[in-house]
Amino acid sequence: MSDSENSPQATVNFFRNYNRVVGVAFLAIVLLTLGFFLHQINEKRKEELAIIVGHVERHSQFIEFVLRSSLDYLESLRTAAHSEYLDQPQRVSPAAELDALSRKRLFKMLRQNESTSAFDLDALPDRDSGGNLTGIGSLQGRSQAFYMDVGMALELNQAFHSITFNLPNAAEASFTSVENFDITSPWQESSKRRFDMARYERPVWRMGTPESNPNREKYWAPVHFGGKDTGLLVPVGVPIYNHNQFRGVVAIETSLDYLNRINADFGYKLGTVMLVDAQGVVLAHPSLARMALDLQTTQTLAEFLPAEVLAERPQLRGLPDNQPAEIAGHVLVKHSFVSAPWTLVYSVPTQTLWYKLLQERGAAMLAMFLGLTTLIIVMYAVTAREFVVPATKLVQHLAAESQFRPVPAPKVPFPWQPWFDTISKAFRESLQLMSLRQELDIAAKMQQAILPRHWPSHSDFSLWGAMRSAKEVGGDFYDHFQLDGGKIGMVVADVSGKGVPAALFGMVSKTLLRATATQDAIAPGSVIASVNDVLCQDNESCMFVTVFYAVLDPGRGQLSYVNAGHPPPLLVHADGRTEFLPLTDGIALGVAEGILFEQQMVQLEPGDCLVIYTDGVTEAFNPDNEEFTEARLQPLFAAHAASEVQDAVHHVIRAVDGFAAGAPQSDDITCVALLYRPGAGPEQGPASKVEIS
Repeated sequence: MSDSENSPQATVNFFRNYNRVVGVAFLAIVLLTLGFFLHQINEKRKEELAIIVGHVERHSQFIEFVLRSSLDYLESLRTAAHSEYLDQPQRVSPAAELDALSRKRLFKMLRQNESTSAFDLDALPDRDSGGNLTGIGSLQGRSQAFYMDVGMALELNQAFHSITFNLPNAAEASFTSVENFDITSPWQESSKRRFDMARYERPVWRMGTPESNPNREKYWAPVHFGGKDTGLLVPVGVPIYNHNQFRGVVAIETSLDYLNRINADFGYKLGTVMLVDAQGVVLAHPSLARMALDLQTTQTLAEFLPAEVLAERPQLRGLPDNQPAEIAGHVLVKHSFVSAPWTLVYSVPTQTLWYKLLQERGAAMLAMFLGLTTLIIVMYAVTAREFVVPATKLVQHLAAESQFRPVPAPKVPFPWQPWFDTISKAFRESLQLMSLRQELDIAAKMQQAILPRHWPSHSDFSLWGAMRSAKEVGGDFYDHFQLDGGKIGMVVADVSGKGVPAALFGMVSKTLLRATATQDAIAPGSVIASVNDVLCQDNESCMFVTVFYAVLDPGRGQLSYVNAGHPPPLLVHADGRTEFLPLTDGIALGVAEGILFEQQMVQLEPGDCLVIYTDGVTEAFNPDNEEFTEARLQPLFAAHAASEVQDAVHHVIRAVDGFAAGAPQSDDITCVALLYRPGAGPEQGPASKVEIS
C-alpha cells in the first residue's frame, strides 16, 4: 500500500488519539477536582472541629468560673464559722453562754412560739438583710453548744445575704445545725419554711457527716426539688466543726434554671451541649432552658443521647477532654470540670456536620467543575479547528518530506507558518524565566520558613522582632526557643551573601543553633563553638554568618550572651540611658574551626530594653551615600522610652527609613527587641508579622 493511501488512515488515527487525549485530560480534571474538593471539605471539617472545641472550652471556662465561685464562697463561710467559734470566749456554763448571747441584737429578735415548741426570726425588720433562723424546741435551758451554734449562725446571716446577691447561680444559702435548727437565706416567713427534722435525711446533710466525710471536704450533692419558686437545685456543701466536734453543714443551692440559661448561650449553634453530673443526671440541656422552673424531676443522659451512642459506653467513658471523637455516627466533645464532678458533653450527628460543610463549599465547587467542563468543551472545539486540522496537514506534509517527495505546502492558517521558531523561542525564554522565578520563590519560602511566626507570652519579659529583605530573599534570620529551667534563648544572625545559597546556609545555621541549644544544657559560648565547628566542615563556598546569641533567665533578669562578629546590641535603660553591650571578641561562624567564644553576662533591671539588629540598620545609606551608623542609633531612645517591644522595633525601622529618604535598601534590615519587666504580666499586643514594608 502506498503512502498516499496511508494518509487517510494516519489522519483518522491522529483524530482518534487526540480525542483519547482530550478524554483522558477531562477525566483527570474531574478526578483532580473531586480530590481537591474532598481535600477542601476534609480541611474545612478539621477547622470546624477546632471551632467546636474552642466553643466548648470557652463555654466550660465560664461554667467553671461559676462553680469555682460557689466553692470559694463556701470556703469563706467555713472560715468565718471557724473564726467565730475561736473568737467566742470560753464560758463555764450554758447560762453564761445564754446571758452573753442575749445581748446580741439579732438574738433578741428570735421569737419563741410556745404552741408549736419552735422559734424563728420572723421579727427581722430588714428582711432583705439576711435569712430566717428556725428551729424546734425552746430557746431556754439548752446546751452550751446550742447557744454557740446560734451565735455563730447569726454572725453568718449577713454573709448569707451577700452570697445570694453576688452569686447569680445561688438560689439559697443555709446552715443546718445538729441542734435542730437552721438558718436560710433569702428570708422566708417561718409558716412557709419551717425547720423540719427531715433535713437530716437529705443527701446534702448525710454527705457532710463525719461518717461520710471524715476528711471534711467540700462536696456536691444530688439534685433535689426546692419548690415551685426555685425549681430543681443542686447543693454544694461543707461540714462545720467547732474544734473537732461536728456542728452542722453549710450549703449553697445552685439553681438549675440558671445553669440552663447560661448553657443555652453556647456560641456554636450546630449540635447540642449538655451538663451532666457524676450519676449521669442531665443538669442543663437546651431543651430544658425554657421550662427549667417547671421541672420537679431530673432526666438522665439516656433520654438525650441516641441509643447507638449509649451502646458504646466504654468508648464514651474513655473520651479525652477537649478532643473531638466520632462514636456511632456522632461527633462528641467532652470537658471534665475541676470544681465539680460534672462533665460538659457536646454532640452533633456526623451527617449534620457534613451537610453544613457541603452547603458552604458544595456550590462553589460545583460552579468550578461546570466552569472547567465548559472550558474543556470550548477548548476542544477551538483546538480542533485551529490546531488539529492544521497539525494533521503538517504531519502529512512532514511525512511526505521525509520520503523525499516534496509537495506543495498545504493551505494552513498564516500563524502556522512560523510557529516552530516562535514556539521554540518562547519556550526557551519561558523556561529561563520560570527557572529563575522558581529559584527565587524557593529561596523566599525558605527565608520565611526559618523565621518564627509566634513570640513568647511571659509575665517577666516581652520579645518581638521584624525583618525586611532588601530583595526577594535575604541572609538575615532570627529565632527564639525555650530552654531548661524556664530560660529563653534568642538569636539574631546575618549570613554573608544573598539568594538561595544564603537562605540555605541560614536555614542550616538556624537549625544547628536551635538543636544544639535545646538538646544540651551547655553555656552559650559552648553552643556557638559547637555550631561553628559543624559549619566549618565542608564549607567549600566559604560562607559565614555573624551571630548574636543570648540566654535570658527571666526569674533573675540575667542575660548571658555571645557576640560572634555581630553588631553590638543597644541596651536602653528605663531612665533613658543607653549603652552598647560589650563585644565578646568572637569572629563570624564558618570561618575557622576550633575557635573558643567568650561569653559575658549582663544583669537586666526592670524596664531595660535590649535592641538587637543587623548591619542593615547601621549601614543603611541615604541619597548622599552617607551611612546611618551606630552613632545615630543610640540617641533614638534618649527621649523615647521603650515601653513596648513592637514600639521599639518600629521606632528603629522608621528612623532608618527616614534617614534613607527613599534611597534603595542595600541590605536586609532586621531588628529584635527584648523588654524585661518582671511581674508585669504577659504583653497583650497585636500578632507579629515576619516582614514589614
